[in-house]
Amino acid sequence: NDIALIKLTESITMSEFVQPVCLWTMDKNQELIVGKTGTLVGFGLNEQDVVSEQLKQASIGVVDALTCIKSDRLSFANQLTAEMFCGGGQSNVSACNGDSGGGLFFNVEGKWFVRGVVSFIPVRQRTGLCDPSKYTAYADVAKYLGWIDQYIDRRVLVFDTDELEVDYEEKLPLFNLNTCGTKSETVLDNGQPAPLPWLGFVLTKEEKVKCVVTLISEWYVVGTASCFEKNEKDLRILFGGYEDLLEQKCFERNGSTVCAYPTQSRSIGRVVAHPRFSKNTINDNIALIELQSPADTTQPHVKPICLPVTPTLYTNRTENFSVLAFRLTTGTIVDQSVNHVDPDFCKSVHIVAGFAIDNEEKSFCVSVPEEDVANCDSLLGQGTPLQEHVSMVNAGERYVLRGFDLLGLTCAGDSSIPVLYVNVYSYLDWMLYNMRYNE
Repeated sequence: NDIALIKLTESITMSEFVQPVCLWTMDKNQELIVGKTGTLVGFGLNEQDVVSEQLKQASIGVVDALTCIKSDRLSFANQLTAEMFCGGGQSNVSACNGDSGGGLFFNVEGKWFVRGVVSFIPVRQRTGLCDPSKYTAYADVAKYLGWIDQYIDRRVLVFDTDELEVDYEEKLPLFNLNTCGTKSETVLDNGQPAPLPWLGFVLTKEEKVKCVVTLISEWYVVGTASCFEKNEKDLRILFGGYEDLLEQKCFERNGSTVCAYPTQSRSIGRVVAHPRFSKNTINDNIALIELQSPADTTQPHVKPICLPVTPTLYTNRTENFSVLAFRLTTGTIVDQSVNHVDPDFCKSVHIVAGFAIDNEEKSFCVSVPEEDVANCDSLLGQGTPLQEHVSMVNAGERYVLRGFDLLGLTCAGDSSIPVLYVNVYSYLDWMLYNMRYNE
């Protein structure tokens, strides 16, 4: 935890030559920066072991922790933690005395992000001076964003996720636009209709449903970041039903044979929470979850929903919405129609309830029609998807993901209330930016 925040007595006047660096807003997984080259700057000791009078810079390549420890077990084995990483330059190029606290910066699409802060470097024997042939250890700034968030006014943090440049043509092959968002007529092992095939249940070790997520491709689901704050490795995601079914189960119904397909259980590979998310607010409560192994989307009961990644799917309409809800009379999950709610009314209702909405464009409200409230239950809870029904030429009707329930209040209560949903449109670039091709 070799990192500090320093509050200045006076504010700095920004100019062409004085600007803040961006905090790391991408995936914090260190494996993704191993082999990448960052830039280190500082006034530390130079080749003559004297303080440099000129600002120096060096290219530093990130190495994995095992390589770092093997290079000098005495220096790194007991010092290097999961909140640190190692890097080194070419022969005898490194950080040195006086460079501690300096940043290691990465240029991402023309913007500079700070990822590391110089922590320590092994020293030459009997000198106390740096050994430039050794790796330097850096505090990983990305691991401390939650801590930084506690002490800084969030409105002044510079997060550039709204300005990410995404090549949609490059990302389109991530999705099967021929089959996404198609409703399938499948059943559960009790004979009841199965939920729409993109619904995933996040289960704890105790086999309890913590929240629900939505399958958007064979490798990725999306849901609330708050569901994955702790012990994400203890969670798994179940597709195709509420409970494990290991073998196909067939039975007679209405004179014909119908079969329930085995459920699919997947471990979590990585969780990319939105960098603005904080447990103290409901804003930006979204996470992209990469599965450890892909869902088998060739099966009819496990299919991804469509994302609005083409002009046809991106309608910008506020009608033809539905949510997945529990129907009390039949005990089944159904596709429940909902109505869009005026944004100002939605905001006023949530302020009264103690929930401040920072950015109205990043969320919106819908409500269940009054006549359906009595027969609707909020069994699914947080993460319940909001779908738009889009008619496509020669492709029939498709379901497109427009949001998901932030508070788990879909169908809650005895009257029709406005329920707050994440607006997927506002996070589409961020989602695509963090999605990658898997083999």
